[in-house]
Amino acid sequence: MHILNYYFTPFAVILILFAIFFSEPERSVTYLSFGILGSTFALNYWLNKNTYKFMRWTRHIRAVTVWLNLAVSAALFYLLSAYWSPMWLLFLTAPAGSAMYMKKWQVFGVALTASLVMIALYLYRGAASLLAADPELAGLGAALTQVAGNTQHLAMAATQAVFIIFFSMFAAAMAEMILKVRDSMR
Repeated sequence: MHILNYYFTPFAVILILFAIFFSEPERSVTYLSFGILGSTFALNYWLNKNTYKFMRWTRHIRAVTVWLNLAVSAALFYLLSAYWSPMWLLFLTAPAGSAMYMKKWQVFGVALTASLVMIALYLYRGAASLLAADPELAGLGAALTQVAGNTQHLAMAATQAVFIIFFSMFAAAMAEMILKVRDSMR
């Protein structure tokens, strides 16, 4: 889990700072993003610091951390993706973290969930924008149908979703290989 904190947490912070600095979202979005980021950082720090105190529950704590990070990624993606398109990269953090200590099928489940949440948020955001632009549109269903009809946007989201899954499975395979090498040297 410490690997995730050393590499993905700084990446997520940089991604969010760039999104806020270069795209200048509304003040409320900026404050909410920093609030989510700060509280998540504090909670992850506390959980990692106290993991060994709760040794019996370590597996459960790690699983909760993965799902919490996925929820935070979804919230930050929802808030900032309209301003900064690389925000989808946040969806790599939870599955990559799960690859360090979960079984491959569990990593696949986390990666698939992250991908589906990202696509759902893309569709919802697109539909909400259409409804705001055209109040005479016949509801959310019609807006979602229109957004789903934009094949270029849908293909882009699908490519990102597939990358999240493949990257996560790659990370899981690497973690598994490292453990096999370590165990073979005993």
